[in-house]
Amino acid sequence: MSVLGRNGLGFIFVKTAITRNPQKQLNQQTKDGTPSIPERIRISCEQLGPTFVKLGQILSTRTDIIPASVSRELQKLQDHVSPFSFDLARELIETELQDTIENIFLDFDKKPAASASVSQVYSARLHSGDHVAVKVQRPGVLSLIETDLAILQKLARFVDKHTKYGKLYDFEGMVNELKRVMQQEMDFVHEGENIDRFRTNLSGQQRVSAPKVRWIYTTSKILTMDYVDGIKISDIASLNAVGANKPQIARDFIDSMIHQILIDGFFHADPHPGNVMITHSGTQIEFIDLGMAGQLGGRFREQLSDMILGLATQNVRKVGQTIMDMDLANANVNQRQFYKTLGGLLDEYLYKPVGGVNVAQVFYSVFMLASEYKMKVPAEFTLVAKALGTMQGIIEDLDPKTSILDVARDTLAKLETSTLRSKRFKDGLHSGVTDLVDLAKSVPAFFLNLMRKSEENDFAVEMRVKDLDKLEQSMERMVNRISFTIILLAVCIVMAGVIIAIGYQAGALESPMLYELSLFALRAGLIIAVLIILGLLFNIIYTNVKKP
Repeated sequence: MSVLGRNGLGFIFVKTAITRNPQKQLNQQTKDGTPSIPERIRISCEQLGPTFVKLGQILSTRTDIIPASVSRELQKLQDHVSPFSFDLARELIETELQDTIENIFLDFDKKPAASASVSQVYSARLHSGDHVAVKVQRPGVLSLIETDLAILQKLARFVDKHTKYGKLYDFEGMVNELKRVMQQEMDFVHEGENIDRFRTNLSGQQRVSAPKVRWIYTTSKILTMDYVDGIKISDIASLNAVGANKPQIARDFIDSMIHQILIDGFFHADPHPGNVMITHSGTQIEFIDLGMAGQLGGRFREQLSDMILGLATQNVRKVGQTIMDMDLANANVNQRQFYKTLGGLLDEYLYKPVGGVNVAQVFYSVFMLASEYKMKVPAEFTLVAKALGTMQGIIEDLDPKTSILDVARDTLAKLETSTLRSKRFKDGLHSGVTDLVDLAKSVPAFFLNLMRKSEENDFAVEMRVKDLDKLEQSMERMVNRISFTIILLAVCIVMAGVIIAIGYQAGALESPMLYELSLFALRAGLIIAVLIILGLLFNIIYTNVKKP
């Protein structure tokens, strides 16, 4: 709140609450050269530290959620964060690698090539002459992130417990997912392993690659890899200057991301323009910064493939069935009503040309609809939606005519064709046919044996009721308790009759002996009744304890 007040943002919440028009507040012109509201939001994220810078980076690509003016300003967080001093970088490098910079590197540029929320990158040359990028973690950033995440967790728990939104969204789960991702991003060894795995997966794709990690110069806080000297994929002017084929780059970018998500199950979860470079030849895509990577299971990939195909073929029922299959809460959904609501929601998308469909907006709408029906989609869905939303924003600037759904459909068609032609599929098909032949051979013998048994009167059908023993035990306990109750009632009636008779006789004859006898009968009846009640309680407790 101190940071927001210092940057003049505190008033915006009050004005927005009164006018209920945040767009108007964000687009107001400033006077005397003071920063605009989007600029103040970006400055506040920088001052709040790496956790909020990361949130700003994520939001910068979500034009379906935030205004375009704020999105453009937050994009500057991607590689324009204020750098820390070279002296701090030198100290950390020499401590981690246990040698001086001069002994490790032939040449080291003191000016950072890029400065990000959790690290900054320097250009250097090894003594072998290889050009490398040295990524250095910001000093003290780990403890700061842990503090920020702890604050966000407390806020998320409060919202989940005390607001209506907490019943629809798992805010604490979202913060925990952010925590997991950021902890991985803070471990550069983990990032190096991601790059190696990613580089191996990309080896089968044309015009797409990732840098090679130099493990001998890598620790948990220092990452050294091949230097990528290229153009940001969002720098349209520079791409035009080198004569790059932007439609081809757009298709290669989409094809690679779809391949990563739906086929490899391991994808770049933060493909913002600062992490995707085009070589100066204008033909090769280089993915960098794998600190945030997503991993998907086979079942979820199949569901996601069905959903994307449903969108591409304008099949509302297929999309709806996929959403229900994804549901982790097993919500009791009225399918007819759900399909009707989904159809109305997707009308504005599915009756457009496929090229005009905003995939990020569709995913966001699906997420909101699932929440309304108390369905819980996997956390991976949000990560995939974020990656596709980031990609959509880049493609719209790079080549607006290229359709993500068209490329995705072509990629999946190629996958199906290659799968049908693969040796593994043919071997599986051969095994399945063999099993069917064996089954066909055994059917005549089975029916012949069945007919013989029926002719010999040796044919019986045995039926078993599930949990019949438990049912018998329950019936026995119930009958016992009813019996005890009847006996208790009978004793009470008899004793009441005896007491009334004796009392009447004692009053008529004015006999003290009969009066004492009536009191004795009353006590005896009460004792017997208590014993029967205790027996009934013992039976109930004993049978419940004995119950398996």
